[in-house]
Parts: sequence; C-alpha cells; structure tokens
Amino acid sequence: MTNFGIDMPRYAYILAYKFDRPPPMNAPVSLSERRRGAAGVAYGWLRDAILSGQLRPGQALSENEVAQRLGVSRTPVREAIIRLESEGLLTVRPQVGTTVAPIDVDVVADVQFLREAIECRTVALAARHPTPADALELRTQLAAQGEVAARGDHAAFVPLDDRMHQKLVEMAGRPRVWRSIEDAKAQLDRVRFLSLEDPAWLATIHRQHAQIVDRVLAADADGAVAAMSNHLRAVFESIATIARSNPEFFRSAPVSPVDRAATHES
Repeated sequence: MTNFGIDMPRYAYILAYKFDRPPPMNAPVSLSERRRGAAGVAYGWLRDAILSGQLRPGQALSENEVAQRLGVSRTPVREAIIRLESEGLLTVRPQVGTTVAPIDVDVVADVQFLREAIECRTVALAARHPTPADALELRTQLAAQGEVAARGDHAAFVPLDDRMHQKLVEMAGRPRVWRSIEDAKAQLDRVRFLSLEDPAWLATIHRQHAQIVDRVLAADADGAVAAMSNHLRAVFESIATIARSNPEFFRSAPVSPVDRAATHES
C-alpha cells in the first residue's frame, strides 16, 4: 500500500514530539484526534503531513489511498480534504484531482508580521525580570535544541523551537497569546520544516535562539527585541533559498518585510 512518499516512522516521531507522548506503535495519529472520529483522524494526519513537509507542495493525493492507509471510509477523508482546502493547504480540482497547495507567501508574510509585532513586545517584557528558574529552563531548552541540531533532526527541533518561543511569551505574563500565534502559523510552519532540512540552516536558527536567550537573561530588552526581529525575519531568507531550487513550492514571489512595507506605503 502506498504511503505517498511519507516516512511513516518519521511521521510518527513528529507526532510524538507534538503531543508529548511516546511514538505510537500501530497508527501515526493522536489520541485526541481519534476521539474526534474518523474525520478528525484524517484531518490531523493529513494536516501534520502537509505542515511537516512529508507531503510536498504540488504532491497528488488520493482519497482511496488515504482511506486505506488510515483504515477509514472515503467519506471522512473527503470531509478532511474539504476542511484542509478551506485552510489553503490543499487544492481540489474537480475531474482532475487533489494536490497539496503551494505555500502562500502573502499569508506567510502576514503571519510573520503578526509574530514580530507580538513577540518583539513580549520578549522585551520577558527581559525585564528574568528569574533563576527562567534561566534554567531556557538554558535547558537551548541544550536540547543543540542536541537535536547536532543530529540534523529538524523534525525534533521544530517543537523545541516552539516551546522556547512559548516560554518567552509566558515570561511576559501573556501565556494565552501563544494560542493566537499557533492558530495562525500553519503556512509559516511549512516553510520552517522545509528550511530546517538543511543542517546549516538548523545550526543558524539555534544560534539565533541562543542570542535571544542571552539578551533576555542579561535583562537587555532592546537587544532582545533586535535579536527576535532578526530571527523572525529570517523566514524570508528561507523562502528565497527554497524557491531557488523549488519555485513551484510557492504561490506568489518571495518578499522581504522591507519590500512589503515599501509597497504598502507607495
């Protein structure tokens, strides 16, 4: 049976990190998704495969094959596909078929703008009064990131990356803000997973994290803001790099935040 080119042990590994549980032995779906029923299983499975880059932009998808792989009927798979199409993650063409949608660069730029606005503000607040407990947790997180980066394990790095950003938001006293960021960043996550497949870029992002943490723990709010801004704007460099070899992965051309601002001001 086909697996659409997905490395299923790797996919299970991604889910294990995402849901903080041991890798599943029988099916790569989470307990929370199982409880939602077959449509929830299909939706969660497909969405995570798309976001993680296991299903590449432009890759064809078969309802029958997905249904067989997950042990469900075609109806819940069709429901999941409709939902994912509404989220801009799948493209459905009647009489032609379903494919993974290209990454929408305009949406990525909007989410980057949102994250920069929120996280530069929260990192400045986080740098006001870091505690020894905060320092221990952030240093421990950086060490864990360093271990997986040294292995070139980008699938394990992404959730550790998210946890560090979430910790900084919590230090600012705004823990619920992270949910707003999570809900908006699907297209951005697709770029992150693809870019971090490059070990050199993985090491670069880890160094940027260390710079952010160093400035926060030094109570240097301005330095922390500058480091965070530089880090979050790196996504545009990632897009340009990926687009050089795979321009078909993207909808619309890469754009820097400076170019985007100039466009809106003119």
